Amino acid sequence: MSIEQIIKNRKTQKILADQPWQHSSSRVQNHQVINDLLSLVEYAPYYKKCHKFYSQLEHEMNSCVPWRIYVLDTAKCRDLYNSIEREEIKAGKISNMLAAADALFFVNWLPNLSDTNPEDFPIDNPIQEPFPFAGSEENMDHIASCSAAIQNILIGATAKNLPNYWSSGGKLREKEIRDYLEIPMREILLGAVFIFPEDSPERASNIRYGQFRNQGKERSSWSKWLK
Repeated sequence: MSIEQIIKNRKTQKILADQPWQHSSSRVQNHQVINDLLSLVEYAPYYKKCHKFYSQLEHEMNSCVPWRIYVLDTAKCRDLYNSIEREEIKAGKISNMLAAADALFFVNWLPNLSDTNPEDFPIDNPIQEPFPFAGSEENMDHIASCSAAIQNILIGATAKNLPNYWSSGGKLREKEIRDYLEIPMREILLGAVFIFPEDSPERASNIRYGQFRNQGKERSSWSKWLK
């Protein structure tokens, strides 16, 4: 498919399973797909470097890019599913997606700490994401860049015929699960991107598609040729 056709073919598919699925591929194949998608993130545009705090961290990811991505392969998706069930966490449809997913990309953006009041948000030991964050130009740029990184994952998955879903996170935002995954609360989740097996439509009894896919498509309602 051409890149134009891939973009047009991409659609939201929330694959829900009542019980954990068997792995659809070997660990090596699973990791190859994940690395292929991560390689596309390398080419996402970013407009400003993240705050120097993040790039000076020792023994942690310290890139200058304004996003951080935490990856769960198929086995780790099932581990998280089992932990949620064991701890009786009310995670809603997140659990059902973890039962079906081949991978989960936990994509965070890094708020500019120069705009954050340390009294409101203790950076060393936060108990929640830094909301509300400052509506600064730098933060706006960071969110836009992180969104582009997510879109690259979605387009890459679509090119491989893998159903995918961009979730806002729900329970994945909260400290209980973040601590289990060892994901810092000082980062803000922008997208939990679920990647499902290619044969999900045949295996799943419950698939939910994006409710706005066919709305707002009239081009004149959102674009204008300037004179």
